[in-house]
Amino acid sequence: MLRLNDLFPYNSYRKAQLAIISAIQSTEKRTLLIDAETGTGKTVAVLSGVLSGHQDSERIIIFTKMLGQMDVWYRELGQINDNRRKLNYRPLSMIPLVGRHHLCPLVSKVTKQQFSQIGCSLFNCKATRVFYKQKQRFENLEALTAHLIAEITSYIQTGISLSEILWLINHNLSDYGCPYLVLQAALKQADIIITTYPFLIRTFLRELLMDRSTVLLPKTTMIIDEAHNLAKGNIANLTFRIVDKAIEEVGTHQLLQALVNLRDSKKVLHSFNPDSDLLEDLKMKGEKYLKARFKLGNTETSATLQVVQFLADADIAYLSIDRRYALYLKDPRKLLEPVKGSKQLILLSGTFRPLTQFAHFLGVPEGKKIPVISEVLRKNRIILTTSDPELSMKYKERTKERYLYFGKTIKQLTPHIPGHILVFTPNYEIATIFANLLETNYLEHPNQEIIKLINAVEGSNEKAIVVAPARGKISEGIEFVRDEKSVISSVIVAGLPYPPPSPSFLEIIERYSKFWGREQAINYMSYLQAAIAIRQCLGRMIRSENDRGAWIILDNRITNMDIFPRVIKCKDTETIIQRLQHFFTEE
Repeated sequence: MLRLNDLFPYNSYRKAQLAIISAIQSTEKRTLLIDAETGTGKTVAVLSGVLSGHQDSERIIIFTKMLGQMDVWYRELGQINDNRRKLNYRPLSMIPLVGRHHLCPLVSKVTKQQFSQIGCSLFNCKATRVFYKQKQRFENLEALTAHLIAEITSYIQTGISLSEILWLINHNLSDYGCPYLVLQAALKQADIIITTYPFLIRTFLRELLMDRSTVLLPKTTMIIDEAHNLAKGNIANLTFRIVDKAIEEVGTHQLLQALVNLRDSKKVLHSFNPDSDLLEDLKMKGEKYLKARFKLGNTETSATLQVVQFLADADIAYLSIDRRYALYLKDPRKLLEPVKGSKQLILLSGTFRPLTQFAHFLGVPEGKKIPVISEVLRKNRIILTTSDPELSMKYKERTKERYLYFGKTIKQLTPHIPGHILVFTPNYEIATIFANLLETNYLEHPNQEIIKLINAVEGSNEKAIVVAPARGKISEGIEFVRDEKSVISSVIVAGLPYPPPSPSFLEIIERYSKFWGREQAINYMSYLQAAIAIRQCLGRMIRSENDRGAWIILDNRITNMDIFPRVIKCKDTETIIQRLQHFFTEE
């Protein structure tokens, strides 16, 4: 029998890690919500805690928002597996369930997006036939699966990443034909399956996952990483231009015309459940268009298929229309309903404060709530707020004079910050204004190729001030790293990013008031959304326990929000400067 010390791959536990492991082991409740800051070592703690009570017949499924977030899970499982090998215990398998376009060797950078829309029919591919021929060499599918699992598990060692796993599968298992089918076959016997949110949220994909992996919920632990991303209500967006372009591609279609008619109506919120036959017909037309363009050498994706993907979840959502189409869940409390029968449901985030509100939003108010504070970050990070009455970004107070005052304040702070600085604003328009005021060219634009901006900042030897909107690309998970160390010394949130009070947003609040009550609906859709956006912005600074920096929130309304432990409240800019000077001169 493995002891916990055998499972934990490091020499000692941090206090925060022990708290997480103990909570997983001791709770009588099936649902846990864990708020653990960056630097707590939460990933390995969760894995160790879950595995300490894991039986061979049980499964673990991990959901991440993005593929890149799988790396930390592979890295920690690699450490655990190396430890198990030393102790002569069987290493554990973790199979990534990813889209075909991430695996197919025929796909290039140029054709990747087209392939993600249409799949194998884009090429004359023989790999599927090769896979089924290889399958016939084995006595049964179980024998093939066991062989594939053993091969993939051998790759999971210290330092491994998702990209390396996919590369090894493509090159070392090429004799088996289609790498996507290889992974599909391996799902049935995998100890751990790791995939992305669509396989949790979208009904079709979730049922596909459960069917292919033969998962039994009572014997499965579900782990949802960065689970704060689920507490938004909004699950999809589509621009008006995409619908217009779809009409240009395939001509008039009943579904496309319906979207245009809704856009032209005065009503801003709709229950729009497209007929499945019409949706399939639109999909076929989009695929036909894409294939024809591909044969002519065109590499653009199909707007028609983007519309089809958007409408796939319309049956569980309201369709809102303001400056774009958006889908909002009809009842966010039901999002996790299909997985509540799991052996254990663990919602994990570094942005989960206030826990009680997140629990109610996601329909798990009875879940056990575990707040964990990093002892490392106590020394590595300072959180500064202001009560300056002139520093507020309320909609009615957004004037030229107010913007100038914000710009002046930030300019007063920057000389006292040694490295690069990220400045986040409520939207793109204000970001552009602030970039001009701060005289910086490092500005995130809509539809920008963000990698160029990242490379420019990481390569700059002079202090860079980067201005970006909250909920933009940079705030959603971008890292600025050089030599495995963050180059960001401070993140400044210049104005709290409350959602704009658009007509459809106000209508959504009215609908949600029917089951939450008006006060709570406003709270969850306004305050909670701002809290999520703020924490996401601030998370761009410290990406490891060796990083150091200052979080600065320039909006006096922050004093009414309970989202940070160990915050230092400053009465004015001069006090912030004094705190910065002391912090950055400390050893």
